Amino acid sequence: MNKAYDLLRQEGLLRINRKSGALVQRDARTGPPEPGFTGEWETRLRTLLAEAVAHGVGDPAVLHSCGSVLTSFTSSARTAGGAGPDEEQRDSAS
Repeated sequence: MNKAYDLLRQEGLLRINRKSGALVQRDARTGPPEPGFTGEWETRLRTLLAEAVAHGVGDPAVLHSCGSVLTSFTSSARTAGGAGPDEEQRDSAS
């Protein structure tokens, strides 16, 4: 558990305080990512995609997997207490 908390803290997602415990610092509703996050994220993404290509995973399978994983995160966020960014845009357009 300590390793997981430390990793989340290092990634800027969690703030740990001895008196109040662990608090979520970032989620989809806290605004745009911190400067530099997108570049680092794309570097990790390139590594994962290179592994998939090296193992012969085709474009359709990669895209399907990405879509499924993303949907699992966004649907979890909606059920955990709020509309996702897509729903917020639809609500404001109505």
